[in-house]
Amino acid sequence: MTTPPPIPNQSEQRPGISRRFTFQPMAEGKSPVLLVEALLKYPGRIIHELQHNWRAALTCWLLILALLGMAMYGVVVGSFSGGTQMLIAPAKLALGTLLSVLICLPSLYIFACLGGIDARLRTVSGVLFAAVGLGALLLIGFAPVAWIFSQSTDSVAFMGTLHLILWAIGMSFGLRLIEAMGRLLSGSARSHMKLWGLIFVAVCLQMTTTLRPIVGTSNHFLPGEKKFFLAHWWESFSGANQKK
Repeated sequence: MTTPPPIPNQSEQRPGISRRFTFQPMAEGKSPVLLVEALLKYPGRIIHELQHNWRAALTCWLLILALLGMAMYGVVVGSFSGGTQMLIAPAKLALGTLLSVLICLPSLYIFACLGGIDARLRTVSGVLFAAVGLGALLLIGFAPVAWIFSQSTDSVAFMGTLHLILWAIGMSFGLRLIEAMGRLLSGSARSHMKLWGLIFVAVCLQMTTTLRPIVGTSNHFLPGEKKFFLAHWWESFSGANQKK
């Protein structure tokens, strides 16, 4: 008579996952401070909560954190030009982040299903909010660096490049959380999540062009013409070089 294989303990460390992504319940408490601490130190616990102990409040707090964090960094972006941009830049960054998340959420859920991830839509959406929130927290940490440069240079092209680099660093950590969801909930699906990450990055970059100007000023709140983000970057750099 054969004995059934042992049931794996979900709190144990899985191969290929760092200690930060330990799959176990969060500590007691519902404070936003505890949520931020878990997101920075043990994001795997947030994935566990979203999968096994889902609460609407947790998902809402993750979304608020993502949008509020981007808006706070937007104040630093707006400080480059000052004036009304101090309000316009935060509004555009928060709005662009929300639209990008809503646009890419359906494809993330489909990719997760195709990758064999056994997660509900509410779990996938919560993990996406957490990923963007983690990126926003890193941007807040970079805010003093961005502010120093915004007060010491008048180059729109340079500041735009700096903000994109800092955003890319923040989102690289956020996308690791999406990848960890695949590892923790299915043990695979890494390629699916990486492919979706490229799509999400492209959508976010196009959103910055759609909502331009975010760095710098304009007579219009939104542009009057459609433009691909690479074409917009090329024109911005070309214009900056011609002024030298």
